[in-house]
Amino acid sequence: MTSTVSDRPLPQVTVRQATPGDAETLVALLAEMDDQPTRATLDAEGARQIMARMAAYPYFRAFLVFADGVAVGSFSLLVFCSLTHEGSEQAVMDAVVISRACRGQGIGSLMLDHAVRIAGEAGCYKIALSSNLKRMDAHRFYEHFGFTQHGISLAVPVSKSI
Repeated sequence: MTSTVSDRPLPQVTVRQATPGDAETLVALLAEMDDQPTRATLDAEGARQIMARMAAYPYFRAFLVFADGVAVGSFSLLVFCSLTHEGSEQAVMDAVVISRACRGQGIGSLMLDHAVRIAGEAGCYKIALSSNLKRMDAHRFYEHFGFTQHGISLAVPVSKSI
């Protein structure tokens, strides 16, 4: 590619659906999400189990992003319909991360382009994502890409006991 970000040529970026064999790579990338390499408590076997559960949904997949053949990012994408918008499909991105060493090179924008394309091909009318309030750099990146705040996201812990 000939586009540049910060005067550097963009690497060759490819995206593919992750497989259970990619579990260790996914775990390592997710550990970089908050710039805390020891943050992850998820191991490869746990990731494989979660990926098996995700596959039970009609369309909930994890993806790996490669720059010049090296895995440098990941995201998950859920496509679903609801009772709003006459059952139109919509998408939610989750677990969005680019390796610290590769941030600022345009790879994240190419990753989001790919996710938006997947959502469009699935007939989605929108793609949404949530981001922790402390990830201000990520928020600026998403806004620069074109995401806008749409409502607010609220959460409450759910007790596992009855």
